[in-house]
Amino acid sequence: MDNQPTPDDGQHQGSEQHTKQQSSPPPTDQGERQQSPEETRKELKEAIEGSNEVLASATTTLTLFPDTIVVDRAKLTVIRRTFLRTAEVMSMRIEDILNTTATVGPFFGTVKVVSRVLNAEKPYSVGKFWRNDAMRIKRITQGYVIALQRDIDCSALPLKELAKMLDELGQDDHYGS
Repeated sequence: MDNQPTPDDGQHQGSEQHTKQQSSPPPTDQGERQQSPEETRKELKEAIEGSNEVLASATTTLTLFPDTIVVDRAKLTVIRRTFLRTAEVMSMRIEDILNTTATVGPFFGTVKVVSRVLNAEKPYSVGKFWRNDAMRIKRITQGYVIALQRDIDCSALPLKELAKMLDELGQDDHYGS
């Protein structure tokens, strides 16, 4: 497969469907529609671009084999390291996340994710991040979940602006003092 960019990469002309899918994963409920190989190739390239744009990441601290959590435009990925050059890598689509919480103390925090594909009774927990990192991962992930639930198309926003807005949307301090 040729990895060279085509002249129309980054140009989103044509149907509204192609405009909405700029950097987000393609919709899964399209039924049966026929695509040319070029249309499929273009959509896959756009999905790959989106999955390479990291909104937030954090690595656990004070451990010999640190875990990492990464939120990009398409998914949340958890990398659990168990030994040298050994890891369990688990990814879930943002659309499959039901809720994200952070349990924090004065210095450290743990991120818990409830997903519709994992056991909803027992959240997936990753921990001992610095407190601020845990809270930021939680806010951005929860903000993204809220945006998708409201059918907000986030694909057109630049990466930094999107991360900032999702962080604000995912804040919990709306209750006042």
